[in-house]
Amino acid sequence: MGNSRRLGGGRRLALALVVGGAVFGIATGVQASIPDASGIIHGCYNTSLAHGNPTGALRVIDTGKVNGNCANWEQPLNWNARGVTGATGPPGPTGPTGPSDGWDGGGCCGGTVPTGGTSVHIPGVSGLTPGSYMLSGHVVWNKLGSGTADLLCFLDLTGIGGATTGGAGTATTAGGGTLSMAGSGTVATTGSMGVECQEESGTVAVNVTTDVQAIKVGTLH
Repeated sequence: MGNSRRLGGGRRLALALVVGGAVFGIATGVQASIPDASGIIHGCYNTSLAHGNPTGALRVIDTGKVNGNCANWEQPLNWNARGVTGATGPPGPTGPTGPSDGWDGGGCCGGTVPTGGTSVHIPGVSGLTPGSYMLSGHVVWNKLGSGTADLLCFLDLTGIGGATTGGAGTATTAGGGTLSMAGSGTVATTGSMGVECQEESGTVAVNVTTDVQAIKVGTLH
């Protein structure tokens, strides 16, 4: 009786192993490669009336398994699970312009404008990079002696690519004062911006101090 129980236990163990093996086989079989590792779905379609009417019946196959191929009355038909890459679309709209760059002369420079109409360039800011600019500035003047003088000043870009005469102004130097200017311009290569002054008429030289600013912008309109 004891032996029967022991044999019965052994059979149960053997049966458990067989059942476990069957479950493992099913689990392994479920691990299909459809689509395969490259993302391709493999199929076969019927081309023979002897094997179906109408022809063209399609079936999907797993090429990684036994008999995972087309029969001799079928033709292979493969396609990509993700589809082919489409054509490149047109460029999107231009995004907004980023932060502006600014140069500030900080009242750095001055010079003397003589009588007789000779132009004097007074520096302001340097190191302007290529691009379009909004310009502003002002001059402060004081006569060097008795008499009068009519003073003409304007902002001036010295970099290759353009200059501006915007903001030109005339002031009579009855004693001293300031003159504001504004303009715009384009720099093609590294350049600088300052103020150009001359006396239109007068009998006394004028001492001029400048303060200019240049702000780089995306587009001038």
